[in-house]
Amino acid sequence: MSKRVSLKQFQQDLSTRLQDANTRTTLATSLGVRVGDENWLVELGNISEVIAPGPWVRVPLAKAWLLGVANIRGKLYSVVDLSAFSGHATVTPGPDTRLLLVHSRFAVNAALLVDRTLGLRSTEQTSHKETSVSDTEWISRHYRDEQDVFWKVLDMGALVSHPAFLQAGI
Repeated sequence: MSKRVSLKQFQQDLSTRLQDANTRTTLATSLGVRVGDENWLVELGNISEVIAPGPWVRVPLAKAWLLGVANIRGKLYSVVDLSAFSGHATVTPGPDTRLLLVHSRFAVNAALLVDRTLGLRSTEQTSHKETSVSDTEWISRHYRDEQDVFWKVLDMGALVSHPAFLQAGI
């Protein structure tokens, strides 16, 4: 027969276990990506999907960082080389490159091409220190984590609304 426990004792035990779980578990809130020779953090809520790049069609008279337009599940997305847009070398597509689909709440069908993903990260679980505020409008913060790795935090809203991002024509 099962052991009988009073409701009060059960609630106290449950409360203790929930508090322990909250202090031990920190959810990853960002995706680490490699952009050129830099490490960037992208908030998971700002992207809808991470996919391997497929074919895209080049757009004539577009800036070099606008690689083209891709049909992804029946929707057209502009494919942006995030490294080239940021003033670095262009991404060479390979087995590790990925497209980050910008979340639909930004009302911009854009896919950001990055060199590779570095896994899920949580800025709360590392003993990081904010090093500076960026002079680039779409970089919200800079961090150094506990391994002394430098990270840039992407502000997706600022990026997709920036005039330079919206004016892709030559």
